[in-house]
Amino acid sequence: MLYGIVSIELMLGAAGVLLIGFLGRVLGKKTSIPYIIWLMFFGLLLGPILGLLKRNSLIAYLPVVINVIILLVLFNAGLNINLRKIIRSISRGLGLALTNFILSFLVVFFITYFLLNNLIISTLLSLIVAGLSLSVVSNFSKRGSAEKSGNLVELEATIEEPLSIIFVLVFIGAIILNNTSLSFVSGKVISEFSIGAVLGVFIGMAWTPVMGYLQRKHYDYSYVASLAIAFLLYVFIQEISGSGPISVLAFGIVIANGENIFKALKYKHNISFNINKESKSFNELVTFLTTSFFFVYFGALVVLNDYIGFIFGITIALALVITKYVSTRMALYKSVYNKKEKDVISSMVSRGTGAAVMAALPISYAIKGTGAFIDITFAVIFATIFMNSILISTVNKTKYKGEKENG
Repeated sequence: MLYGIVSIELMLGAAGVLLIGFLGRVLGKKTSIPYIIWLMFFGLLLGPILGLLKRNSLIAYLPVVINVIILLVLFNAGLNINLRKIIRSISRGLGLALTNFILSFLVVFFITYFLLNNLIISTLLSLIVAGLSLSVVSNFSKRGSAEKSGNLVELEATIEEPLSIIFVLVFIGAIILNNTSLSFVSGKVISEFSIGAVLGVFIGMAWTPVMGYLQRKHYDYSYVASLAIAFLLYVFIQEISGSGPISVLAFGIVIANGENIFKALKYKHNISFNINKESKSFNELVTFLTTSFFFVYFGALVVLNDYIGFIFGITIALALVITKYVSTRMALYKSVYNKKEKDVISSMVSRGTGAAVMAALPISYAIKGTGAFIDITFAVIFATIFMNSILISTVNKTKYKGEKENG
């Protein structure tokens, strides 16, 4: 009887997540409000409003949920990185990403430290919200008429979101080990990054021909094998004190760009090492399921009566909007980008999956002083997406000098 009840609850839960995820995407397309907002709203409805999802029960499963989401987010990020495009735009893209990431971190840190007077908590929260969300920014960039600026800002988010995740993971590790000195953290970053990146690239290079063979033989769902390797790699690298997330990111980048990498190495062959459409479609499905589940989960963790946390988050969001404008002007000073293109880039301020996952992580480790991180980050995500929508609409409606029609 108990088995039947548990099975029914699991099946209903799975059905609910699938339906909510689909409905969120539909509403996102119909209303132009990114699906993340709808999913978090459904989480709010099921959690703190109706009480169907209990916060204490959800927190108990956070460590497992977060590790899986981190792996899938970074693996997906790796698969979507086009090395050829990055190399062509590396100087501007990297400069823009680092400028915005560093300035965003510093601005949020000063605000947080001024209000909380806690160095560790201020640093951690600042790292969590410092990076743009690739999935949301990509959605908004398609609304702009300037392809060049859209490509650059997607590259920026591709660098910033994984960077934020990795730095938060390292800093939380330092907090747990009770050593947050700059020398220790920087040494840990270099050590973990090196191990993760090198082994991720090595395993990726070894797996790419195997993946190519499986695809050529038309084995069904060969992507599942690549995903399984990513999981094994993540666990193995973590066990040998490397960065599992970095290894998975590097692995994804290599198998997504295998063809170009082998050509660059002068490896002569007449077979394809590119990841096929079936694998990319399956990856999109996996990403859809996991993000749908997580944002509902995240929304259900919010404490609705935490008004101070929400005000704090909105304040941070406003600061991030101003910071993005300044960082864009700094990084693209005397560049080939015109005023409209710069305005498109500076309007892209959305935070999303990376920030949400990292906000929940300190709570799963019961790190003191991080209890309001979910509420604050929820407000940051909501406010930055809302302001991003207003800004990009304003830019598109504005007629710039030299244009024949509205952009």
